[in-house]
Amino acid sequence: MEEYCVVTFHITQHALMFEKVMKELEYPVKLMPVPRQISSSCGTAAKIPCEKKEEILKLCNERQLPTEGFYKIEHKKKRSWF
Repeated sequence: MEEYCVVTFHITQHALMFEKVMKELEYPVKLMPVPRQISSSCGTAAKIPCEKKEEILKLCNERQLPTEGFYKIEHKKKRSWF
C-alpha cells in the first residue's frame, strides 16, 4: 500500500502559488488531479511528503497561502491485467 499526502485548493491559481513557493523553498511538491477519495472545489491538488505536513502547514500560515485541506491518501496498488 502506498501512502502520500495531498493539499487541496479552492481555485487553480492557489495551487500554482503553492507550488511556486514550495519549489522556491526546495520542498518536493507535485501538482496532480484531486484523488477520487477527496471532493474539492478545484480539480488540482499538490502531492507532498506526509512527514513534512506540519512544516508545510506552518509555511502556509506564515506566507498566507490559501489552502482548502490536507489529506492522507492510502492507495492500494492494483495488479495490471496485462
